[in-house]
Amino acid sequence: MAMNFTSDQQRVIDTRGCNILVSAAAGSGKTAVLVERIIQMITDDSHPVDIDRLLIVTFTSAAAAQMRERISKAVAQKLEEFPESEHLQKQTSLIHNAQITTIDSFCLFVIRNNFNEIGLDPAFRVADESEVKLIEADVMGRLLEEAHTEPTARFLHFIECYSTGANEKKIEEAILRLYHFSMSYPFPEKWLTERMEDYRVGALHELSEKKWFQCALAYIRTILQECKNRLHQALELANSAGGPIQYADNLVSDVGFIEKLQRASDYDELYDLFTYSTFTRLSGKKAEGVDPVLKEMVKAIRDEVKKNIADLKKFLFQISVENTLRDMAACQESVEELVSLTLSFKKMLDQSKRDRNVIDFSDMEHFALQILLKCGEDGRIMPSNTALELQDYFEEIMIDEYQDSNEVQELLLKCISGEDKGRFNRFMVGDVKQSIYKFRLARPEIFMEKYDTYVINDARSSNVRIDLSMNFRSRREVTDATNFICSQLMTAKVGNVEYDQRAALYVGAAYPEPDSTGEKDIYQTELMIATPDSLVSQETPQEGERALPKYSEKEIEAVMVAERIRQLVGKFPVTDAASGEVRPAKYSDIVLLFRATAGWDEDFRRILSERGIPVHVTSRAGYFETLEIQGIVNFLRVLDNPLQDIPLFGVLKLPYFGFTETEIAYIRCYVKDAKKPFLYEQIQYYYESVHEEDKVSQAKLKRFLDMLAVYRRKVAYTPIKELLQQLIADTSYDAYVGAMPGGDQRIANIGLLLEKAGAFQNTSFYGLFHFIRYLETIQEQEVDFGEANILDENADVVRIMTIHKSKGLEFPICFVCGLSKQFNQMDMRKSILMDVELGIGVDYIDPELRLKRKTMRKNVVAQRMKEDTRGEDLRVLYVALTRAKEKLILTGYISDLDKKLANNVYLTMESAEKLPYSVMMGAVSYMDMILAALIRHTCMQELLEERGFEFARHPLPYKEIPIEIALYQQTESQAEQIRRQLKEQGRSIALEDELSRTAAHADAALKAAFQEKLHYVYPHAALEGLTVKTTVSELKKASYGEAAAEAAELIVLPRERYIPDFALEEMQEMTDVSELEQTTGHAKKAQSGIQYGTAVHKIMELLSFSEKFRTENKHLLADIKSEQEKWITDGTVTVDELACVGVHKLQAFFQSSLSQRMIAANGRNELFKEQPFVLGISADQLNLGFPPTETVMIQGVIDVFFYENNEIVLADYKTDRVSCKDELIQRYKNQLDYYQKALEQITGRKVKERYLYSFYLQEEIYV
Repeated sequence: MAMNFTSDQQRVIDTRGCNILVSAAAGSGKTAVLVERIIQMITDDSHPVDIDRLLIVTFTSAAAAQMRERISKAVAQKLEEFPESEHLQKQTSLIHNAQITTIDSFCLFVIRNNFNEIGLDPAFRVADESEVKLIEADVMGRLLEEAHTEPTARFLHFIECYSTGANEKKIEEAILRLYHFSMSYPFPEKWLTERMEDYRVGALHELSEKKWFQCALAYIRTILQECKNRLHQALELANSAGGPIQYADNLVSDVGFIEKLQRASDYDELYDLFTYSTFTRLSGKKAEGVDPVLKEMVKAIRDEVKKNIADLKKFLFQISVENTLRDMAACQESVEELVSLTLSFKKMLDQSKRDRNVIDFSDMEHFALQILLKCGEDGRIMPSNTALELQDYFEEIMIDEYQDSNEVQELLLKCISGEDKGRFNRFMVGDVKQSIYKFRLARPEIFMEKYDTYVINDARSSNVRIDLSMNFRSRREVTDATNFICSQLMTAKVGNVEYDQRAALYVGAAYPEPDSTGEKDIYQTELMIATPDSLVSQETPQEGERALPKYSEKEIEAVMVAERIRQLVGKFPVTDAASGEVRPAKYSDIVLLFRATAGWDEDFRRILSERGIPVHVTSRAGYFETLEIQGIVNFLRVLDNPLQDIPLFGVLKLPYFGFTETEIAYIRCYVKDAKKPFLYEQIQYYYESVHEEDKVSQAKLKRFLDMLAVYRRKVAYTPIKELLQQLIADTSYDAYVGAMPGGDQRIANIGLLLEKAGAFQNTSFYGLFHFIRYLETIQEQEVDFGEANILDENADVVRIMTIHKSKGLEFPICFVCGLSKQFNQMDMRKSILMDVELGIGVDYIDPELRLKRKTMRKNVVAQRMKEDTRGEDLRVLYVALTRAKEKLILTGYISDLDKKLANNVYLTMESAEKLPYSVMMGAVSYMDMILAALIRHTCMQELLEERGFEFARHPLPYKEIPIEIALYQQTESQAEQIRRQLKEQGRSIALEDELSRTAAHADAALKAAFQEKLHYVYPHAALEGLTVKTTVSELKKASYGEAAAEAAELIVLPRERYIPDFALEEMQEMTDVSELEQTTGHAKKAQSGIQYGTAVHKIMELLSFSEKFRTENKHLLADIKSEQEKWITDGTVTVDELACVGVHKLQAFFQSSLSQRMIAANGRNELFKEQPFVLGISADQLNLGFPPTETVMIQGVIDVFFYENNEIVLADYKTDRVSCKDELIQRYKNQLDYYQKALEQITGRKVKERYLYSFYLQEEIYV
């Protein structure tokens, strides 16, 4: 049946002979309209077009396949009407080769047909993302190694300023970011070279011409205007009945100050005003009849304005313009070095990919550009002959999802469109409100430039814009709520589009009307808020019963969502998509959307499953953390290098080998005196030394060692996929994981690993070593495969997915969850920032003075990044809201609802529809945005009045749209408590239910005895957790909450990784590394945190603290080196251990006054190092719940102490990476307390001073 198109849709279908921009709102039927336009062009009586003469570009391969299928069906239907049409018959064959494709595939088509024009080997291969990351890592390593081999002064200064010690990850990350930024431009080398000029400013007039400086002034004007508006609101309150009239003069003065700032003509005048002017002191006069609430509101508004002005001063006016220019000049060299390194990286990367004969997706676009463009004699860029041929061939260029285009794609499609010949044949469709791929460097500004300049609905123009605003997906309740929220939040400045009547959604979907007999509209949008009081136990546990563990914030929200789902399924009426009939909702009608599922999906999946709700997480991350994949990867690591204890331990514990922890520990203890440091060596030694059956089965050992030997031989000649298949078959690994919970998923994950191993064999890398490195690089670069998908698309389950994943989909009932999760703002905190328009922003760093401060330019770049990110967040929210067809439910957790409301209640005074810019930029979560938008809606009236807030002075238009605010409150039943306790104790709920049913018919006396046994309470529960002996380190962890973190570190210890020479800066400072290697023969390895700390303490114990280490010694550096070389020669320390404390760190240590006092004490034989102790204390000093009659022995080792005037000075060495000394003090004060107590008890002397020495901060810290 033919569709009935709206007039706007028909205009899109029929308009010809011009460039057309279609701004298609969510659910506006753009795909159907695009297909109909194509069919009309194919079947046009006067000018029929062959399908292969159209270039149809979609965003994804799946969208391209769907588009091809829909066009094929439409052609087939037309052919049924006109079976004799030769033209239509021809289309059925042409459609298979038609260019209905992604932009990448089109570029590949251009390259494969014109590879000779760019000197590309025709046998080239497209590398996948993982392989590209590996190549990039290789090239980055070579680049920095070469830079370190013959370093320039500029390079060394750059490294010293922007790296963290010997760790150059931040440098690598900055180079990669700048490289990828540049590749979103048509001519990356040109863009990079222009960045060299970013900090070349000689005078103020040059500064004022810079784009970033103009942005800074625009930002100042925006904030000043908002401050002025807020002061007028305060003045209105002060002059109202009951208002604090005594503050009116102050407020008038404040407005005058703001206006003076607004009138400032240049930077110098603004700087003087911000620096030397100030707000007046509030009047202390007392006035009668003043409402204290109004008084506090006025003061709060004024304080907010003062804070905004103070923030502006900090943002742009901390230093004078002269100092700003000096800062920029000082940063110039570092910026030039960064750009130079990036250009070198690009050149080396291009060559590496050429050598491997691979290209990546970015190369596709740039190679296609090289083919399609040429430089004319006058220097202008113009279409090449190939481009001209394509211009003649394609009748029309159709681009779907145009809002996600970048500069390269825009130029590509423009140069084959024929505009230079006067042919306007580009058809672009998209919705800037759904541009959510900024992280892929999409430029929604490209869409908006045309949106603002194309003539609307005028076919006589060469450039026409047509808006599709009718939404054929959602009920009115959904579209009204979306309009209400987005019309207040989304602006051209934040969100890239002014959400006005043109951008709003208009209802086009026909749904059965809801039952009007109920008290409320069942389809109304809901905001469900969970609070700390949402879950309250109905009964207090009796004496002796275990208290229920508390739910986390995420779990409380999950419980709330689960409860709402149970209310909806089987009861809530939805319209069936296939039949159009109204039916009760099923689980598969429901989706839970999250900004990101990481950290949320597991809690929600578990809570929903516990309540009997079937749930599936779409594209779960964490593939490499699954038990079945870790087991295989551990085995591969051991095959590559068996001297890796952690992977080997994991392999030994696999059921096929069957070693227990006790057996492995016994082997280690048995071999401890044999000087075999590695577990593999210890196993070999034990196997060869023990010939009779001991505590560990010889058969077990033989099976493991034999299998390892066989497979290590196979590694040399067996392809990776085949090796894995043999390994899985020989160990029955698939049967083992298949028998575990979720076995089907685990087996599918193994299949996915085999698939990836097969793909790896097609890359430019080969061998087991490179495959392991391939997997490690994927993990380090956060390229996660996601678990294998085994779900039937028709399964009746609730789906959990990201908002990005949901784009293009629709669901009858849509929950948007986790709204209180804070936005990620980490990118704005880096030392090096970059923006596609404003360029590079860096911190000013003086390593000699240890001075670091944000530059004005960096602040402006950071602000622009924040605006762009917030705009992206808004567009993501719009996508989430528009996925719902019939019911939209927003959910979040608020820890302090009253505070949230108090922060937003002033917005009820706002008469403008758009919320202030500062509200948007100050929001840290979606909940902040949504509460700010709803605060003027009548649904908030009851909530505000309940909490003593005055309701809306200026309620918004369409305030009557149905939205409900619901504070979630649940009382857990005793049965629910018992179920949770059973879960906690590891019992099955199903088993307990069966026991309950059986017990109903049991003998009463037997039942009572059984219940008594079942609910037995251990009489000494208070002593749980009390140990006979502990260590100071364990006590420190308990007080600082570190135990879990260290456990994770011990379980998933980073694999040993080779570090090239350039990264071992400390070793290069110490002495000539090559000489040390010749002496020791040791390879250089990265040290784990534990190894690093142990090595530092060992070296500090070995130091002689002789007089030659006095600060005034001119040869201090040489003497330190001499002592270190002696240790190496004697074999006292290894190169790896020495690498942990380079000479410059020791030199810095000997500059401290603490070290000089230690030298003096050593001369008096009063310096003591690495002193062990055992201290007995009463148990209640550890935990007030423990009885004071119990004694706990505390064991520890004191790094160093010395006597001074018959009193003790205590010191401890620390290697933690911390931002400030207060952090160290907080971590280790408790530890020093125990050391002091032990020393004073043992020696009978008083500890007069306590110090920490931080090797990371390179300073002594008095505690």
